[in-house]
Amino acid sequence: MDQVHSVEELLQRAAERGMPLETMRFFIGENRQEPRCFGIYHDDEADRWIVYKNKADGSRAIRYAGPDEAYAAQEIWAKINSEIELRRAKAGPTPKKQTSGLQKALSTGLIVICLAGAAFGLYRAIKSPRRGYYRVDDDIYYYQNNYWYLFDDYADDWTIYDTPEGDEWYQDAYYGEDYPFEDSRDDFSNSGYYEEPSDSSSDSSVFDSWDSSDTDWSSDW
Repeated sequence: MDQVHSVEELLQRAAERGMPLETMRFFIGENRQEPRCFGIYHDDEADRWIVYKNKADGSRAIRYAGPDEAYAAQEIWAKINSEIELRRAKAGPTPKKQTSGLQKALSTGLIVICLAGAAFGLYRAIKSPRRGYYRVDDDIYYYQNNYWYLFDDYADDWTIYDTPEGDEWYQDAYYGEDYPFEDSRDDFSNSGYYEEPSDSSSDSSVFDSWDSSDTDWSSDW
């Protein structure tokens, strides 16, 4: 599982993957009081981060209370991913149903729309950078999930890089997804930002059919 280092980064990752957080009953930056929800917020009075779960009976279980935002954000990010995995495991094939003429016509129209969307997606994919390593002058970059990362020689680590304007700066600089350089210290897979490639379409079906009752709301976490 990938790492997050702040609440802001957690929200960015969730947005990238189209996670409907409120439907999933995860409230980021909110101290919600109703039963059946997870959340993280900053307690300004105590100057600490709180990660919590409100159980079905309305009682609250505190998962973390402390000053470390990165740890708190990773705790709830891990829980979000474990809830997704729970629903992936539960999902199975659905039985085939007889379809009416109207349903068939609607299905045909939907297929046309999907094909048009796929064509647009292919156009965007062609215009977008490919996941992997880039070298521009003496700098090494990595592109992943709409974000650029730069290896900082001074910090000896990877940092998020503000993308410069224009599509031409990285052209002809692509090295591929596998680590191609001699010095293993700047292998992006060793960084906390690295994410294993995943099939986002499978997550989309999980989100569309999300049922919050699948969560064990009686446990402390």
